[in-house]
Amino acid sequence: MAARRTKDAPLQEFHQGYSPEEDRERTNVHYEQPVEFFSLITGGEWNVYSCNWWASDQTNLTDPATITASQAAKLDIFAQQMHLQPGQRILDVGCGWGGPITYLAQKYGVRGVGLNLSPKQKVAAEARVARYGVDVRIIQQHWADFTDSEGFDAVYTDEVIVHFHDLDQYFAKVHSVLRPGGWMLNKELHNVHPDYGKINRTTAHINEIYGFTGNYRSLGEELTLANNAGFEVQTITQFPREHYLKTVGSWIANMDLHKTKLVDLVGLDYFKQFLVYLKIVYRIFTGEKLTIDAILSRKIGE
Repeated sequence: MAARRTKDAPLQEFHQGYSPEEDRERTNVHYEQPVEFFSLITGGEWNVYSCNWWASDQTNLTDPATITASQAAKLDIFAQQMHLQPGQRILDVGCGWGGPITYLAQKYGVRGVGLNLSPKQKVAAEARVARYGVDVRIIQQHWADFTDSEGFDAVYTDEVIVHFHDLDQYFAKVHSVLRPGGWMLNKELHNVHPDYGKINRTTAHINEIYGFTGNYRSLGEELTLANNAGFEVQTITQFPREHYLKTVGSWIANMDLHKTKLVDLVGLDYFKQFLVYLKIVYRIFTGEKLTIDAILSRKIGE
């Protein structure tokens, strides 16, 4: 299902406010494509749909083992930042097809809950969890509707909160489900200046393909919201832009490698639309108007 074009000007602006129900519908414009479409593009064992961490000598961007290594390296950074220990309980908001939380549960011995909004993603994530035999539960539910009585040691997102228009409310939710001293980790793209968060012809295409759910912010804005919600910022780890260029370069190369199959899955029009989106993202990261930052914060008090 492709995003529908509209002449309604407000939809062509970022920071649109939606109810959880409409937010779910719009988000699934992007994610309710066939699971294999995304698995072929992202590649590797964990199908991580975000910037990975690449070694300088990793140049074969379509090699499954190389892609898997880059995915694991990024997730290991997350684990170190969240101080994961066996027996701890973690929450992955926007868990996608379950790759990251399955990896973390398998390697670090944690228990987990993954939230997503897509029925297709949920089925794929549960199959992955079962295949690896990890203690992870996948819930198809909007974060605004999620409740929990046991508590978590860490809550994380990976290029997900850009789709949350009410980020202050999300941070309040995380604060409410974290145990005392718990960790919140968000890796996200940030404008280097608030003025760069305005829509233009290039970013309008990206916003449309994601169902008009874009909410790009500056790092300063995000840090202020985290502080206001009762978190103290501990570390900010910036990913050099070349890691994003390699990641997106890998996805583009995989689209070329698997073109026939991908077109069979989604049709030529959507294939072209998605390829244009990736090429736009690649071009953006050859510039200097966005940073990629993993922000680790700790719940204050209690």
